[in-house]
Amino acid sequence: MAEPISKIRDTSPSKEELEKIRLAELKSSIASDESGFLEMLELVKLLNDSGALEAVNSAMKAKEDITKTLLNEWRKEPITNAINNLMLSSQLLTDTKPETTEKMLENIKNATQAADTAAKNEEILGLFGLMKALKDPDVNRTLRYGVTFLKEMGKQLK
Repeated sequence: MAEPISKIRDTSPSKEELEKIRLAELKSSIASDESGFLEMLELVKLLNDSGALEAVNSAMKAKEDITKTLLNEWRKEPITNAINNLMLSSQLLTDTKPETTEKMLENIKNATQAADTAAKNEEILGLFGLMKALKDPDVNRTLRYGVTFLKEMGKQLK
């Protein structure tokens, strides 16, 4: 017959044994994927050499103060206005077809180049020159576009 158990032995590994097991696992992990580990070491070295690692460490230590300051700044009116304007602008951009935006930007670029060239011309544009320009279909189309745009904006300002 067996003897009764009088002592309970702890079979879990000791702290040193756990450390050895973890080191062995880490060593095998590094050996199996050495390129990723070496790239990570290179990145840390570059960050340290540039002083960015120290800045990140300091920022991590002061994270509560930084977060508090950041949130206080984000609550100020100029920042909230900027965020609201950005959201409204993004809504305008999502409502506008990319082809339309691309065409408009190309037209602005071309018009700017032509205007730069014309601005270098020293010839005086008189009243008759303006009258003649109004008869040009391209100028007339642009003026109609601008006047319609301004008219609609004026309606919204009431």
